[in-house]
Amino acid sequence: MDPVSSTCDFALHARPNLFEIDLGAIAQFTRHIREYVGENVTVCAALKCNAYGFGLLRVARTVLTAGADMLSMVDPMNAIELRRAGETVPILVYPGSVAAPQSVRDAEMFDFIPTLIDLGSARLYSRCATKPLRVAVKVDIGQERLGFPAEEAAAAIGVIAALPNLEVHIVNAHPNVPSPPSLDYLDWQLDRFAALCRQLEARGLNVPIRMVASSKILSLSRKAIFNAVDPGQMFFGPFRAEGDVPWPAGRSAFAKLTSRLIHVRTLDRKEFLAQAPFPMRPGMRLGVMPIGSADGMTQLHCGEVLVRGRRAKLLGNPSLEHTRLDLSEIEEAAVGDEVVIIGKQGGDKITTEAVVAHQRHARIADLAMAIRPSIPRNYLEPELSGNQRSSPAAQ
Repeated sequence: MDPVSSTCDFALHARPNLFEIDLGAIAQFTRHIREYVGENVTVCAALKCNAYGFGLLRVARTVLTAGADMLSMVDPMNAIELRRAGETVPILVYPGSVAAPQSVRDAEMFDFIPTLIDLGSARLYSRCATKPLRVAVKVDIGQERLGFPAEEAAAAIGVIAALPNLEVHIVNAHPNVPSPPSLDYLDWQLDRFAALCRQLEARGLNVPIRMVASSKILSLSRKAIFNAVDPGQMFFGPFRAEGDVPWPAGRSAFAKLTSRLIHVRTLDRKEFLAQAPFPMRPGMRLGVMPIGSADGMTQLHCGEVLVRGRRAKLLGNPSLEHTRLDLSEIEEAAVGDEVVIIGKQGGDKITTEAVVAHQRHARIADLAMAIRPSIPRNYLEPELSGNQRSSPAAQ
């Protein structure tokens, strides 16, 4: 019998690391976004970077069930993955590749909305398209990165709209927000976008979706809600908005990151202590868990973990696939014990905010993106909700 092809539960043989994701929290945040922007605004869930590390397909299905209208991402392969999984909602693909005939064939075959950022790409799409194709046009209002400058965009969109087989369905922009944010600067950028929308209307160009508001922008100004928004990290919260947006507290999509002790022993080394991989002392009790820098551990800790509901400090830096712990104050710790890197255990909790602060990350979403594919994802199912909906603007 072939031992590989025979019946085998590979989970029993895997390293005991786990990333637990609360889909109920994602659903709650989706409903909150819907309530905040209103029923007539298209909610486009920006699920970039594998849904910010939380898992594209499961997150997509959760936000759509909870009230999002459409999805957006950068990698066309992500859009293709969703289509092959049976998702039929509109999908916007942000600019991230060089336009080519295959790009047009993919957009047609898998029915997604590609983003155009120059007239050369627009002409290629028009020339290669075999049927009417909905497209988005990116406008640069301050990011100085991608798209048509705001004051030139109306004329460019007019050219694109006149090309055979192209229908301009979306016009969108991404404002620049320095830290700390300047509301005057943001208003200047939003005013440039609003002026563009008026110019399009004056030219008789009806673009169904006009979208600017990412998570940060949405939190800073209601002026950013045109008739569509495309938040991303807001779906995973708690979102630490810099504006006055109320936000549900006490819950996060990042439920728990855990490992287990695979080795425990008391150290009795007396020689070359100055050269040891971490500061040692007589009688120190060492624990080892099988998660390391190759799994993202270097960016995922606050310097402490929980074992049997008590705090244990990390010893030295994580190695490639292991991390050492100081168990000297937890005498009862034993091989097989759960180690909580982020989350609750007993009466204590290591919060995502504490890890973000320790690692000097910009946001909680950076934590999930740091977790490598070597760590399995486990999903906590959301509460049943009859809130699935579809916005006319998204169709």
